[in-house]
Amino acid sequence: MAAAGSAPGAEFSQSDRYPQPVHNALLHRLLDVVLLRLANLRQHGQAAESAPEPFLRFRDAVERGFSRTHRIDDYARELGYSTRTLTRATQTAAGLSAKDYLDQRLALEAKRLLVHGTEPAATIAAHLGFTSATHFGKFFQRHTGHTPLAFRASQRALPPA
Repeated sequence: MAAAGSAPGAEFSQSDRYPQPVHNALLHRLLDVVLLRLANLRQHGQAAESAPEPFLRFRDAVERGFSRTHRIDDYARELGYSTRTLTRATQTAAGLSAKDYLDQRLALEAKRLLVHGTEPAATIAAHLGFTSATHFGKFFQRHTGHTPLAFRASQRALPPA
């Protein structure tokens, strides 16, 4: 388990601490916990009560448009806010910049499509609004540490949950 005073999940941030299949399974379970907590917050209205209005509107716009545009300027213009306002609101609500929030959402959707779909990476890239499979591959590797195909292969090697 994590040492006293270490950040939650810190023991899982080093992929060489456990054999790769165990590490991947642990990360899946951690993701399950995070998603369940978020669903519980949303169900009970707690997230909406404390998040700034610009963030809530940005979050909804990202859900509608992450496959259309990857530029914060586009969201700011659509919502009538400055990019700075969106970034401050996202920092307050989610603890990261608006661009990082958008990139994490894109990476999550890419992972979902790679794990649960059979489409080639180039098709997924086009679906997510990337101008080329190469740009998608670089984005995905920067955000996950794996190429899209290596990620798909590693996730399909896991036993079912």
